[in-house]
Amino acid sequence: MNKKSIIVLSVVIVVMISWGVRVYYVNDGIAKEYDIKTYQVLDNVLFDNATYKVIDFRYGAIEEDDSKTIPLTIEMEVQNTSDKSIAISRIIETKLAYGLDFYQTRDGDFDIYELKNLPPKTTTNIKLTYQVKPKYNGKEAKLYIPQDLYGEQVMDKYQTGKRYGIVIQL
Repeated sequence: MNKKSIIVLSVVIVVMISWGVRVYYVNDGIAKEYDIKTYQVLDNVLFDNATYKVIDFRYGAIEEDDSKTIPLTIEMEVQNTSDKSIAISRIIETKLAYGLDFYQTRDGDFDIYELKNLPPKTTTNIKLTYQVKPKYNGKEAKLYIPQDLYGEQVMDKYQTGKRYGIVIQL
């Protein structure tokens, strides 16, 4: 090997080692495993300043034979457990999942202004209606709760190297 190829090879090795060290430091401290807490219908779920409970869920009737969707209504209850008003409006962004098929909605029966400023020690009921494919009628589903509603719990788990999430099994 001549002197020029040895220098080029040395530079390439130094660059690769530098890149590897950089990747290591960028990924150091990142959560490497998941911790998904699963609750059932009627279980109380603790958020940072509130409790949450799915009271009931039911599928609606298929209105037409060629209907592409059927309604799934989920009734839930949220209680502010703190001594100050809180914003819990992100609860209406809860995702419904059948395996890898996700649904979101903003349809239902709720007062968005109350959810944006829920008074202390107050309980409110929310009904969300999702439009799902008829093939999922009666099938097992999961509700994925937005993480910013329980951010303190997420950060506590993150410090231990875990990504934390809350799921309600329907």
